[in-house]
Amino acid sequence: MRRKLSRISLAAGTLLVLSLCLPWTIIGKTPDRNKVRKYVPDAPVQAPAQDEWTFSADRVVGDHTSEYVEAFGNVSLSLGEDQLRADFARYYQATGWVFLKGNIRAHWGGDFLQADEGEFDLNNMTGWLKNGKLFMAKPHVYVEAERVGKAVGDTYTFKNAKVTSCSGEKPAWSVTTEEGDVTIDGRIHLYRSAFRVKDVPVFYWPYMVLPGKGDRQSGFLMPYVSSSDKLGLQVNLPYYWVINDEMDATFYQNYMSKRGYMQGVEFRHTEDASSRGMWQANILSDKVRATSESDEWADYQEDGLTRSNRDRWWVRGKYDGWLGSPQWKIKLDLDVVSDQNYMRDFQYGPDGYEKTREEFLDVFGRDIENKDSLHRLSKAYVSRSWDRFGVVGLTQYDENLAYRNGNNPSSEDPTIQILPELNAYAWQQSLGAGFEGAVDAKYDYFHRNYGDSGHRLILSPELKYPLKSRFLTVIPSLSMQETAYSLSSREAVGDLDVVGTGGRDSVIDTTKIKDGFQTRTLWTGGFTAFSEMTRTFALGEAPAADPGLAGTSRWTSLKNSIMPRLDYTYRNNLTGQEKLPYFDTDDRVEGLNQVTYSLTSVLDRRRERVVLSPGSDGEPAARVAKDYLDFLLFRVEQSYDIREAQRNDERDLYARRPFSDVMAELKIKPANFMEILTRNWFSPYMGDMTQSENTLRFYKDGLGEFYVGYDFLKSLDEYKRTRDNDMSIIKIGGEWQVNNAVTLGARYRHDFVDEQDLERTLYMDWAAECYTLHFSYSQKPGDNRFEVGFDLLNF
Repeated sequence: MRRKLSRISLAAGTLLVLSLCLPWTIIGKTPDRNKVRKYVPDAPVQAPAQDEWTFSADRVVGDHTSEYVEAFGNVSLSLGEDQLRADFARYYQATGWVFLKGNIRAHWGGDFLQADEGEFDLNNMTGWLKNGKLFMAKPHVYVEAERVGKAVGDTYTFKNAKVTSCSGEKPAWSVTTEEGDVTIDGRIHLYRSAFRVKDVPVFYWPYMVLPGKGDRQSGFLMPYVSSSDKLGLQVNLPYYWVINDEMDATFYQNYMSKRGYMQGVEFRHTEDASSRGMWQANILSDKVRATSESDEWADYQEDGLTRSNRDRWWVRGKYDGWLGSPQWKIKLDLDVVSDQNYMRDFQYGPDGYEKTREEFLDVFGRDIENKDSLHRLSKAYVSRSWDRFGVVGLTQYDENLAYRNGNNPSSEDPTIQILPELNAYAWQQSLGAGFEGAVDAKYDYFHRNYGDSGHRLILSPELKYPLKSRFLTVIPSLSMQETAYSLSSREAVGDLDVVGTGGRDSVIDTTKIKDGFQTRTLWTGGFTAFSEMTRTFALGEAPAADPGLAGTSRWTSLKNSIMPRLDYTYRNNLTGQEKLPYFDTDDRVEGLNQVTYSLTSVLDRRRERVVLSPGSDGEPAARVAKDYLDFLLFRVEQSYDIREAQRNDERDLYARRPFSDVMAELKIKPANFMEILTRNWFSPYMGDMTQSENTLRFYKDGLGEFYVGYDFLKSLDEYKRTRDNDMSIIKIGGEWQVNNAVTLGARYRHDFVDEQDLERTLYMDWAAECYTLHFSYSQKPGDNRFEVGFDLLNF
C-alpha cells in the first residue's frame, strides 16, 4: 500500500514540477484542453504543430484540466513569426483568449506593439491594448494611444492617439486625434485632429486621411506655398484621387492673392506596359489685364502684343500607345493656351510650366515648346516598322499666339497646319555588287487661313558605294529629290517674311507663285572619307598585387586616337523656284558646293589599381583591377563654300567669305569628379570669336557640385548669316551637401550686354527622417519670389 502511495506521490510530484518548469503549447485555432501537450522527462520533445501556440514562462500555475493557466515572468507566446511577451499572462483554454499585463511586447503580422496591459483572441488574432504603442512597418508609422484595438486582418482602431512617422519622444511632426482607425487597405483615418510641430499645435482638421502601406491612396497632398511680386501670396492644395489600378487624377486648388483662384486637373492612365497618358488643364479668371504694352511686365514689352483677356487657361498632354496592334505605335502631343504670357506668368508650382515640362521629359522623353515661344504645337503620330521598311503618319496643329486676343485678326493668320503628313521609308540596305540604297517618300497637305493651301510630294532615293581599305574608308553617294506641288486654294498675300538658313531673314513674294501642278528636281552628290590612327604609349608598370598596396593606383598606358574626316557635297542650283508654292524651308533650296574637314583626337588612359579580395586561406588577398577613361577629346572643324567663293551677287554690300568659322571643341575629364567643356567659333575674317560655350564642373557624391559657365554670341551681318543681338552671359552655381539632411544651393546669372542680373537664387533642402523641407528665394527681372515646400515622408 505504501509503495502504491509512493508511486502516486512521485507521479504527482513529477507532474507538479513539469507544470511549473516546462514549456506549454497552447492550441490557437481550435482550443481543446485534451490537446495541451504533455512533456515526459527524458523523452524527446516533439516540435509543435504549425497551428499551435508555443507557451513558456518562468513559472506556470495550472494544468490541462484547469479553466485557465497563469504564467509569471518572461512569458512568451509564439506562432511562427508572431510573438507575444509580457510579465504576466492568463490563458483561457476553452476560448483561446489570453490576458497580458506588464511590459507587453508583441510582433504581429510585421507590426510591433507595446503596452501596459492587453487582451488577445489567439484564434482570430484580435484584441486590445491599454496605453499602447503601435509601429506599422510598411507605412513606417508610429501610433501612441490610450487604447489600441486590433480587428481581423491588419486593421486597428485607437482613441486619444498621437500618429507620426518620426521616431523619438518628441517627434518633429505628429497628428493628435481623438479617434482613428487603420483600414485593411492601409489608409489611416483620423477624426478631430490637430497637426503639431514639436508638440505645438499648428492647425486643426476635423477629418484627415493619411496613406498607408505604400500603395497609392487618395487624399490631399502637401500644399505648395510661395510669395512673389507677380502673383502675390500663392497657396496650391492638390487632392489626389486613385480611380483604379490603371488611372488616377489630381485636382489643384491654387489661390493667388494678386491673380485669383485657379483650378487645375491632371489625369494619368496606363492601360498596359506599352501605353501611358498624362493630360493636364488649368483655368483662371485673372484679376489683372494688360490692354496696352505699358500694362505688361517690363520683360514682356516691346513685342507688339498685349493680353486683354481675363479668362486664362492651358490644356496640355501626351500619350504613347498603340492602335489596333502593338506594332502600330501612336504618340499624341497636346498643347493649347489662352495667351502668349500664360506660361511666363505661371512658371512654378506643382502644375506650373517648369514642373509640366520636367514630367513630360521624364515620362515620355518629349519636350514642349519654350515658354517664350509664340507657337504651341499639337501633334498626332502613328508609325509601323518592319525589317527593311517603315511608315509614319503625322497631323500637326500650330497655335500662333500672335493672332489671339485681338492682337492680329485670325483671318490674316498665315500659320501652316499639316493635315496630314505621310512618310514611307526603305532603310539603307544592300543592293548587291557592293551598292547600298535607301528611299524616302513624304506627302503633306498644308492648310492656311490666309495664303496658299495645297499638296506636296517629295521622293528622295539615295545610292551609296562604300570603299574600305586598311587605312581609309570612302563612301561616295548620289541622291535625287523629286518634288511635286498641287495647290487646293490660291491666295496671294504679298510679301511673306521667313527665316532662312543661318538665321538670315528672307522675303517670299507670293505674287510670283503660280497655280496648278508643278515639279522640281534636285541632284545631290558627294563623298565622305575618314580614317583612324591609333598609338598606345606605355607609362609604367602596374603595381604589384600586394595587400599592403591596397588602394594604390597608377596610369599604365595611354592610347591616342586621331580621326581625320573629309565631307564634300554638291547640289545643283535650281533657278525659277520663286514660282513654286512656299510652305516651309524645303520649298526654297539653294545650291551647295562645300567641303567640310575636321580632325578629332581622343586620349584614353588605362589605370590599374590594387584591390583587396578574399583569399583561400581566410587571409586577405589582392588583385589588380583595370579601368579606362576617355579623359580628353579635341576636335577642330571648318568648311569651305565654293559657291560663296564664286559669288557675284551683292558684292558691293557683302564681301566674299567662303571659309566658315573655325570650331574648336575641347572636353577634359581628368577624374570622375571634374569635367571641362568648351566650344568656340573663330572667324578667319574678323579675327575674333563669334560664339562660345564653356562649362567647368566639379562634383562628388555626398559632397555636392560647383559649376561655372559662360555663353557668348556676337551679332553678325554677312551674306550667309545674320544675328541681330549680342549675348554675353555668365552662370555660376553649386550645391553643398552639408550632411545627410541639409543641402544648400545657389544660382547666379548675369547679362553683361544689358548689364543686369538675370537670376539670383538661394535655396535649402532639409531631408530629415520623416519629412523634407524646401526653401528658396530668387530675384529675376520684374519679379522676386519666395517658395516654401514640405513633404511628410513615408506617406
